[in-house]
Amino acid sequence: MREAGTFFSGQLSRSASTAGYLKKRGIDEESVKTFMLGYAPAGWDSLLKYLRQRGYDDEVVKDAGLAVKGSRGLYDMFRQRLMFPITSVSGGTIAFGGRALADVNPKYINSPETAVFKKSDTLYGLSAARDEIRRQNRVMIVEGYLDVIICYQHGFRNAVAPLGTSLTAGQLNKLRHMTDRAVLVFDGDAAGIAAAKRSLPVICRHNFTAGILVLPDNEDPDSYLRKYGSGSFQELLGKAKTLVEFMLGVSRTGRTDTAREILMLVSEVKDLLLADEMLIELADRTRINEGTLREEFRRIRTKPARHDDRRPAEERRTPNKEEYILLSAVIAFPEKSGHVFSALDIEDLTDATVRSLCRKIASLPGNRDVSGIMEAADEGERRLISKFSVDPGFDLEHVDRNIEDCVRMIRRRKLDERIRAAEMSGDLRRLNDLITEKKHL
Repeated sequence: MREAGTFFSGQLSRSASTAGYLKKRGIDEESVKTFMLGYAPAGWDSLLKYLRQRGYDDEVVKDAGLAVKGSRGLYDMFRQRLMFPITSVSGGTIAFGGRALADVNPKYINSPETAVFKKSDTLYGLSAARDEIRRQNRVMIVEGYLDVIICYQHGFRNAVAPLGTSLTAGQLNKLRHMTDRAVLVFDGDAAGIAAAKRSLPVICRHNFTAGILVLPDNEDPDSYLRKYGSGSFQELLGKAKTLVEFMLGVSRTGRTDTAREILMLVSEVKDLLLADEMLIELADRTRINEGTLREEFRRIRTKPARHDDRRPAEERRTPNKEEYILLSAVIAFPEKSGHVFSALDIEDLTDATVRSLCRKIASLPGNRDVSGIMEAADEGERRLISKFSVDPGFDLEHVDRNIEDCVRMIRRRKLDERIRAAEMSGDLRRLNDLITEKKHL
């Protein structure tokens, strides 16, 4: 990986388009060196040839995630991309992120997991930020590579970023050795707010004291700092909201439902003193009787917390677990609802509660923020939404795989029903068509 980084770094000066892009994005030479930025040339096997010359076996290169095997043999994993080395805490290169400079998808790709790289345990920029995190006793968690680099350039040298995923337990365990205080900075759009909400349960479970800053619309730390400078950004950081304040601010539901959702988050906090502070703040901000809140908090906290028992009663009774996972994914990632509802017919869902909620979500305009259905939902549906908002019940890092698996299972079940109907009616042509469709699925 170190040799690959050296190769990419040496290629950077040979790419005029990459130099132009870095200049346009305001990335200076110090940042290029600090973050060891590089360039992967357009050729199919440029890196592969270089590493062969350095004595590396093809299998080692493939196992490092630097080459991919195709029908015509090995070829480079990264081609015609701006390269961001991903390092361990100590600074050794363990993976790469690559940004396409041409108009191709995906815009960003990361190295696959290898013997030295586990994505859910790794934060971009941590080796550069670790000393400042310890000095300030606070980490700034942003969303992207360029956010980290531009923050560093503007003097905010405690910034790190997850690798294109939601914040994970493994990443917080790494940070825990340095600090238990964080400020989460998110883009100022619906997707940014949804990402912020997804980060809160894991923050609570690891007893971090966190401030949440959602930037103005259509801004991220990179764009905001380049437009308005470090002074203005520092002012915004000073106004970062507590978890309670953030949740009350983004909720479009009634005070009681929002308070219950916050209590479910607070119930994840193991530090009783920290939880107590949050309960006092919730009572103060909502004007709900503190004793009532504490009674509801005790009820939530004393419920059995094992995986099966934490699922709602409806989910435990039904064999159609995939429908609840799919609903949970749509609630946690509302931006994916369009894909889900185009991939299956809502009327094929067999659970009445899931079907009802999916209909309501599908009818929402725009970004389909599910908080918009709370008022129309009955009490059982609201509890389900609150529960899934806090505890989705699946690995957020693999949301797309979960969605595809669930959609496929639901479609296969519907096909089985149609196959049985064709068998009963004796329609052999229809039966053969359906069996072929099932095999394809």
